[in-house]
This record gives sequence, C-alpha cells and structure tokens, in this order.
Amino acid sequence: MEKGLILDIPQQDELVLRAKARMKETQKSSAKTYAQHPWPFLKECVITLDQITQGERKYPRIDDPFLGCPCAPGGCENYLHHMVNRWLVNKRFIVPKSRRMVVSWTFVALHYWLARFFPGTAVAFGSRKEGKNDSEGAAELVRRAWFIHEHVPDTVEPVEAEYNFCRLKFPKIRSEIIGIAQGANQLRQYTFTALFMDEMAFWEEAHDTYSASIPTLEGGGRFTGVSSAHPGFFKQLAFDNLDGGLV
Repeated sequence: MEKGLILDIPQQDELVLRAKARMKETQKSSAKTYAQHPWPFLKECVITLDQITQGERKYPRIDDPFLGCPCAPGGCENYLHHMVNRWLVNKRFIVPKSRRMVVSWTFVALHYWLARFFPGTAVAFGSRKEGKNDSEGAAELVRRAWFIHEHVPDTVEPVEAEYNFCRLKFPKIRSEIIGIAQGANQLRQYTFTALFMDEMAFWEEAHDTYSASIPTLEGGGRFTGVSSAHPGFFKQLAFDNLDGGLV
C-alpha cells in the first residue's frame, strides 16, 4: 500500500509554513471582501498623510451617522461613507468641497481601489498642472496613491506595483494610474476607465477637458470632479446648469 509523502522537518519550520499558509488564506479572503465594496477597504486599509504636519494618519472614523439614508442598510456611517456610496452608483460625480474634509484623499483612495482590485483599469488623475516634481499638481496626486499602496497592511493580498514620476503601474494585472495636466489634448492621447479631476474650478481649460472626457463616459467609464468653491464651469457642472450662463 502506497503512503503519502511525509515531510520530516523541524517543528519550528513547520510552524512557520503553517503561519504563511494561514496568512495567504487571510490575504485572499480579505481581497475578495474589499473588492466587493470600497468602504471597508478605506476604513481598514488606507493610511493618509497630513499635508500640514506630514504625519501619517488612519483614514478618519467620524461618528456622525446619516440614519435612515437609503445608500446602506441602517443608513450611512458619516458624510464620507455617503459620498463613497453615491460615487459607486453614479459614474458622473461632481463634489464641491471644503478643506480638511479628506475629500481629495478619499477619491485618490477610491481610484486606487479601482486600479488595484479590477485588472485592466486605466485611471487618470488630473490637475491644473502636471507638476514639476511629485509634490505638486497631478504628480502629487499619483504620489498619494503610491503612499496608500505602500501602507496597505500585510493582511491584504499583495499586488506588485511600480512607481515613477506621474505614473503608478500594476504590471501583472495591467492596471495603471497616471497624472495629467488640464487640456483636451491630454485626454485624447489615452483610453481611460476613470478620470479624477482635482480643484477643477480653478482650471482655465476645465470646459475643454470635460468635453474631451465624453468618450470615456460614453464607453461606460467614470468622471469625478472635485473642487473648492469658485464661480465658473465647475459650478455649472455641480448645479447641472450647462445650458445656462455662467453662475
């Protein structure tokens, strides 16, 4: 009668192998959970960087529930949870924001989530300027995504990533995030799954950039625009007033 293979290894090595096997199962299970909805991923896995103190901080947990909100069973946990839920079901999404509300970080994290958990995703982070270094413009937004990637806990199944100026690639799953400046020609060079445009109200070419994004939207992609308050084209988008005059 043939017997199965028996490995004669030291007990300590066996414990290490068992621990690694358990970790892999945990990673696969968590990845499956996080791919279903971005909110658990944001709450449990995202670390942000305080722009003033330059200190690391966990994604904020705010105790301000939207009781009875239809977005989630029992209501949304807070304004960020509500915003994430609305973004998830609306592929054309415009958000006027105030400072220190973690809005830009939230949308960087959401688009990182798209690229990481959905192979073949191409994301563009847009800003008024590309940036001369990774501390400004669109390049700074891409660097935020890289910061999030570097701080994802070990309990999540790892994904190989390559970071260069204005570009974060996930080569094995063919996803990437790139940074671009405003302007219609920037968008015509690529085919994108999702576009995130930050502080769009202050762009001189906001209208042309948005118009160039229409093929992405018509192809089933996403357009997310975020900005502090300022009159002009972004305000028209926010108040669905594209047929009217400037407001």
